[in-house]
Amino acid sequence: MYGYFDLWDKVKRYFRFTPLELRSILIVILIFTFITTFNKWGGETFDAQAGIQNLVLWGFIIAISVVLHISAQKIVGLHNGFRVEFSIWWYGLLLGIILAFVTKGALWLLLPGGITLYHMSTHRLGYFRYGTNYFAVAMAALAGALANILLATFIKTFEVWFGVPISDIELLNNLVFFNWMYALLSLLPFPPLDGWAVLFNSRLVYAFIFGSIAGYGALILLGIYSFVFALLIGGIIWLLFYLFFERGLWKLIS
Repeated sequence: MYGYFDLWDKVKRYFRFTPLELRSILIVILIFTFITTFNKWGGETFDAQAGIQNLVLWGFIIAISVVLHISAQKIVGLHNGFRVEFSIWWYGLLLGIILAFVTKGALWLLLPGGITLYHMSTHRLGYFRYGTNYFAVAMAALAGALANILLATFIKTFEVWFGVPISDIELLNNLVFFNWMYALLSLLPFPPLDGWAVLFNSRLVYAFIFGSIAGYGALILLGIYSFVFALLIGGIIWLLFYLFFERGLWKLIS
C-alpha cells in the first residue's frame, strides 16, 4: 500500500512533459500519421474527403498510442526513482518516410526514438547500486510496449468475451492493429529504440519478450487472441535463442 501512495506522490509531483518532449511527440504523431495514411486518399482516383477523414482517424489513434507509450515509461521510471525523457530519432523517422514513398504506403516503419533516464538522488535512497543501472533502463523502456499491448488486448476483450463486434468498428480495429505494430517496432534492437535498452540488459529476456509480442501478432492474424499461446511462442523462441546462440556465446567467452 505504501508503494502505491509513494508512486502516486511521485506522479503528482514529477510527471510532466517538457516543451521539447511535447514538440517531439507532436512531430512523431504527424509523421506517423503521414506514413499510415500515405495510401488512404482514395483508390485509383484521388479522394480528398476520404484522405482527410483518414488523417483525422489515424491522427487520433496515433496520438493516443504514442502518449500512452511514453506515459507508461515515465511512470515506471518514477517508480524506480528516475525521471524519464523522450528523445526523437530523426533518422528513424526519415527512414519511415522514405519507405512510405518507396512502397506507396504498403509497408510501415515506425521508429520514433528512445528514452533517457535521469537519476533522482533522493528517491533512489536504499536501492541496490545507487546510480542508474541497465535493469532500470530496460524496465522503463519495456513499459511502453507493454502498455500498447495491454490497450490492444483490453479492446479486443470486448469482442472475444462479450461479443461486441470490434472488427466492424474501424476506429477500434485500427487502434488494436496500430498498438501491436507500434509495440513490436519499438522493440527492434537498434539504438536508440526501446528494444536496444532491453537487449543490452539481457539478450534472453529480449528474445522472450520480442518473441511473445511477435507471436501475439501472428496469432491475431489467425484470429486467435491468447496471451498463453503468445507466451508459449515467446518461450520457444527463448529456448531456440539459448540453444543456438547464447549457449555457444558463453562457451566462446569462457
